[in-house]
Order: sequence, then structure tokens, then C-alpha cells
Amino acid sequence: MNRYIIIFIALISVFVSCDEKPSFIDFTYPDGNTKALVLSYDDGTIQDIELAQLFDKNDLVGTFNLNSMYLGVTRGWPQQNGDTIYQRYVPKDSLLIIYKNHEIAAHGALHKNFTGISSDDVLEEINTDLKILKSLTNREIISMAYPFGSTNDSVAKLIVSTGIKNGRTVDDTYAFDVPKNYMMWHPTCHDSKVLDFLNPYLELNEQHLSVFYVWGHSWEFGNEDRWNNMVRFCERIGKSKDIWSVGHGQLTNYLLAINNVQVEEQKITNPSDNSPIWIQLSSGIKKLNPGESISLIQ
Repeated sequence: MNRYIIIFIALISVFVSCDEKPSFIDFTYPDGNTKALVLSYDDGTIQDIELAQLFDKNDLVGTFNLNSMYLGVTRGWPQQNGDTIYQRYVPKDSLLIIYKNHEIAAHGALHKNFTGISSDDVLEEINTDLKILKSLTNREIISMAYPFGSTNDSVAKLIVSTGIKNGRTVDDTYAFDVPKNYMMWHPTCHDSKVLDFLNPYLELNEQHLSVFYVWGHSWEFGNEDRWNNMVRFCERIGKSKDIWSVGHGQLTNYLLAINNVQVEEQKITNPSDNSPIWIQLSSGIKKLNPGESISLIQ
């Protein structure tokens, strides 16, 4: 008789444990990942073709920031030493082929230095870029890289009015932190240093969200050693199963969606007009769909 009582008590404990409410630990990226990779490349020169193919081969997503007024032309850029570098830009009708699997972003229509021109000219640079890129791709453009990496608080606030949600500088942090100000987004490093940070990021094991943000120009890969290093980087990080390779815009939208989630003492709610969000609970990873709530342990 005692044996049956023990079994009965055990069954009750199982049912009670199944009904226990979980506690909220933290937000994660999709599928429970806490690490992300952004690959951001500027200008839109013809060398983007080979770079985009490298990303495709390794299931990586790139963000390509384009100067729309130079698409399809060859342009000379005078250098301080007196030389001129000639850049050939990708054709207008090729954008949806080259960047099929990647994000297209703004970089100023004519690559002007935003801190050296008027507010009206800054808006002209961005709005023209957005208009042309949208007409060529029928995509929403929400990301940008500042030409020459040049910006300030006034410029960043001004550009928000155009619908842009993030702006990347060239001020390397050599860290994997997610910034608080998305319009002053400082990257981890230039691609010439990616191998220095590859192993530390692959081995990173932390609960909070992080991002390995790489930037550069595809025309810089004329240096064979630089190109070979990038190939090695893409092949290794592309095999990682715990890193979310994502466009800058999609990452920004996800982070903004996290801010909309309502975390209360007794429940967590994802608004009905929000995107799906992944969370870490004491019971495991949970996808919180729009309009869904989860009761939490008090």
C-alpha cells in the first residue's frame, strides 16, 4: 500500500511541476542565440559582386551601403598624395541580382561629407539616395553608413526624419557591445582586423546580447592577403551555429521590437503589432509571438 502512495505522490509532483510558472531571464536573438554578426560594406563598387558571392557561399548576410548617383559609372577619387583612384560602380539594373540575399542601405547619393555641408544638403543627399534605391529595388531602406564615417549628434538627429533607423560610423570599438544610440553605431572593427577578433567571438559565452560588427570596402580586397583573410573569416564564422548573421536593418528592427515588449512582475506580453521575439525563461527558450503573453512566477 505504501508503494502506491509513493507513486501517487510522485505523479502529483510531476503535474505540479508542469504547471509551475517560469521566471524571465533575458531576451535573446531568434532561436535563442545571443550572438550576432553584421558585415557592412560601403560605396557599391563592382568588387561587391565577388564579396556578395563569398557571403552567399558561407550563408552570411551583408549590408551594402550604396552611393546611388554613382551606380553604373566610373568615378575618379583624388588622393592626398596627388594620385587618383578610379572606382567602377555596380550597374543600376543589377542590384537585385548582386544583393539578392543581402541588405541594401544608404551611403549618401554623392558620398559628401555630412559634417561639411548644410542641413538641407545632408537631407538632399539622404533623400535622393533613398528615392533612387527604393525605385530600383522596391525595398524599404532603413540603414546607412555615414560617408567618410563623418557625423555628429546634430547630423544623426537630422537623418532620423528621413526614416533611417541606424547610422554606422568608422570608429572601431574593438568590442561586441550593442550600442544604446542606433544612429551613432560604432562597429567592432575594420575587416583588416577580423581575424584578431574571430576566436574571441566564437568562444564568447555570455547571456546578454552581443554583436560582432565588421565594416570595410570591397575595393580594398585588391590586396590578396586581405582577401584570403576574409575568405578564412567567412568560412569559419559561417559554420558557427550560435551566431545570427543578419543585415543591420533587420538587427535594428529586432532590437526596437524588444523595446516594445512589456515585462511586468507577473507576466510578459508581446504587443499584437510587434514582431516575434525570443526570450530566455527558467524553463528554456520561448518564441513570444505578437499578441502572446506568458504568466511569470511571482
